[in-house]
Amino acid sequence: MNGRRGRGALSVALSALAAGLLLAAAVVGYAEDAFFDADEFADRATAPLEDAAVRDEIAARITDDVILSAEADLVGARPILESIASGIVGSGAFHALLRDATADLHRALLTGDEESLTLTVADVGSVLRGAVAALRPQLAERIPPGLDSALLDQDPPDAIVTAGQLAEDLRILAPLLLLGGLLTAALAVLVAGDRRRATSRLGIAVMIGGLLAVAALGLARDLAIESVEGAGARQAAAAIWQAFLGDLRNLLILYAAAGAVVAAAAAALLRTADINEPLRAGWRIATTTPAQPLARFARAVGLVALGALIVLRHETAVQLVAIAAGLYIAYLGFAELIRLTLPGESTVARAGAGEARRAFAGASVAALAIVVAGALFVVGGGTDEAPAAAPDVGCNGSEELCERTLDEVVLAGTHNAMSAVTNPGWLFAQQDAGIPEQLADGVRALFIDAHYGRPTEGGTIKTDLSGLDRGERATYEAALGPKELDAALRIRDRLVDSPDAGVPGVFLCHRFCELGALPIETAFGQLRDFLAANPGEVVLVVIEDYVAPAEIASAAAASGLEQFVYTGALAQPPKLQSVIDSGGRAIMLAENEAGGDSIPWYRETYDGLVQETPYSFATPQALAKPSAWPASCNPNRGSPGSPLLLLNHWVDTSPSPRPSNADIVNSRRVLLGRIDECERRRGRRVNVVSVDFYRHGDLFEVVAGLNSRDPEAG
Repeated sequence: MNGRRGRGALSVALSALAAGLLLAAAVVGYAEDAFFDADEFADRATAPLEDAAVRDEIAARITDDVILSAEADLVGARPILESIASGIVGSGAFHALLRDATADLHRALLTGDEESLTLTVADVGSVLRGAVAALRPQLAERIPPGLDSALLDQDPPDAIVTAGQLAEDLRILAPLLLLGGLLTAALAVLVAGDRRRATSRLGIAVMIGGLLAVAALGLARDLAIESVEGAGARQAAAAIWQAFLGDLRNLLILYAAAGAVVAAAAAALLRTADINEPLRAGWRIATTTPAQPLARFARAVGLVALGALIVLRHETAVQLVAIAAGLYIAYLGFAELIRLTLPGESTVARAGAGEARRAFAGASVAALAIVVAGALFVVGGGTDEAPAAAPDVGCNGSEELCERTLDEVVLAGTHNAMSAVTNPGWLFAQQDAGIPEQLADGVRALFIDAHYGRPTEGGTIKTDLSGLDRGERATYEAALGPKELDAALRIRDRLVDSPDAGVPGVFLCHRFCELGALPIETAFGQLRDFLAANPGEVVLVVIEDYVAPAEIASAAAASGLEQFVYTGALAQPPKLQSVIDSGGRAIMLAENEAGGDSIPWYRETYDGLVQETPYSFATPQALAKPSAWPASCNPNRGSPGSPLLLLNHWVDTSPSPRPSNADIVNSRRVLLGRIDECERRRGRRVNVVSVDFYRHGDLFEVVAGLNSRDPEAG
């Protein structure tokens, strides 16, 4: 009896080993074909170009690498250039360029000649320049020819380099694994007391191994894609994953199905001993509390880990359950079909349930180990990004500022903060990055414009100028002229040839929402996330408002920003620490119409709180020349007695702002020179410095230096 049990246990172990070897053979064989065959690798690398998200992501990188790196002042035309580049990426010419570049990358991977992997598309600058020339000859002249684009430039993991270098030597690995798996499987059947039962166990082991591999691959896909920043980049990563590893998932499902067929064939000959026995035994084991404390602890930890995995990766869990259910149903069908082909039903004495229980237990141990490891990785590591956190030191990054009043503090500000190069489709942007990045970098004063806009079916936002009582059209006419505004609207309607798709909403736009629009709830939510993650930071928000105050209040409530709004008094500037202690650290101001008694926290900017300098400067020299500084400090909006002084410090080259101008006027020499001049002439400290392209120049260094000065020293 003991000998029979020993043979059964050995057969179970050999079945699990055989299933593992066969699974490894399938995976290694797939990898050799997909990754180490040069032609197949190139085919898979170019296949994602059929996906629009991949084309758009590559177009964005080409625009940055080829155009903006050579001519930064073209940043305002970025959406146009990206659109042209996206069309080029989908062309046959680019396919050929990418295929050649991929071949070079593949060679580097296999030979290990390079310390880093660089995927460079040669001469893409010339191709892009030619395409732009057909539409905008003058724009094309500013694009240097013959530039290359590095789509990938990073140090690969050592494991990938090692695998690549050993690939040629390991070509025989897959056949060896396959041979070893088949021999081990045969041995598992031969040593068993009941060979038909052993065959059934082997099929079940293969099926379980395939299911676990599918689950592991799905989890790896989720983690890999979630680690990529940006929605567009994640879509592109998903397409690339599908091109290289999508077939592997199908192969693993086929592998599991083969196990189901083997198990079904054996079960057809063992009428009373089919897959339901180990399933029932496994269910009893899973639902029965063990007697030993250590086993109870292990079971409890396993259940917690499995539950966490299902909650955090429910889509993967649902897919796995669906695949397992499908295989089980197919198994039942296979078994019945095979029985129908037999001349008569064979009966074999029922084997003991203990052996089936041991078979399931062996497979369950491996399954539980993989599930626990995956759950611990998800729960412990995590891939969700937390809001950017500033240094948790004092108030706005300095303990010295805590006891200073608001008019004794200097804040770095961004003019038209919502107008960011990184916002998709935004034409003529004025900032290097979006609001979350600005806050993380140290910006503490956001100047934004709020307009009514109407969504269209094409995804563009149309500026809604129907409410003449809001005064928005009058503002446009004052800036452009009545005839010019009507002409601009006609052009707008021709460009945005798409039916309306919803009711108007509030968007952050600069003049025309057709050039770029950000839902106000999105921006307020980004500010809320930052304030929640950084309890020692105070942020000033100045809204050039063309919407009703109730709309601002509604957006603050809907986004959750309302709980972080400062509601205290401002007539006498409070200490920064007092603002922080109040719990509300977003000071909300309106340029045109404040909230009055109904929304007391939404206050007027230029009615007793802020005074400013002029903001219309057409050339860098108007700000950079010391002889121009006195005039640049003249009073503009706001009463002379207002406690806060705003320095408007940017060059207006509408319609296309130029980062090269910011390089000049945001320099330490110009900023400090003009600030000192304005402080002398206005008789008070500059409290906010508002700039374009805030990452150009020395804004943060200058602001830090100003905050280090003794406020009593003048």
